[in-house]
Amino acid sequence: MVLYFKNRGEENTRKVLELCIEKARKLPSKKLIIPSTRGKSAELALELLDGTDVQLIVVTHSVGFKEPDKDEFDPSIKKKLIEKGYKILTTTHLFAGIDRALRKEFGGIYPTDIVATALKIFSPGTKVAFEISIMAADAGLVSTKEWVVSAGGTGKGLDTAYVLKPVHSNNFWELSFGELVS
Repeated sequence: MVLYFKNRGEENTRKVLELCIEKARKLPSKKLIIPSTRGKSAELALELLDGTDVQLIVVTHSVGFKEPDKDEFDPSIKKKLIEKGYKILTTTHLFAGIDRALRKEFGGIYPTDIVATALKIFSPGTKVAFEISIMAADAGLVSTKEWVVSAGGTGKGLDTAYVLKPVHSNNFWELSFGELVS
């Protein structure tokens, strides 16, 4: 049975995390990847993961995403994550970087914009879940040979999650979709 939320966004975060943790505990990898810009979703994950064997990977915005040299992620939450042994990935987003700079400077549309927009047809959370799993693989935080749970959201919070087998960005078209977490 698939669970559909009435609205997108932050109000669904707790339920999505509960479902993700339940699913991740059943996977051999025990890995859960979530996005968290400021740290609120990560902080709730810390609470819900207490006493489980799930390995959390938190993907944040890159430093400078909103304004030069600024890291939006709460340093006190980062400290708690590190103390628990969880991983934090702060880097340029897969669908951003140079293409976004070109679009901002010259206008137009670039290949990564097309791919990101196509994924957003399913939901913005789908785009984020796929994107952060690939970013985690590129950083060596997950193996491309293992199934993981990857969540995403629309704006703030989490509202979408998948079981998938990530790939490195240079093998984007080989990403394996397992199931929608519900």
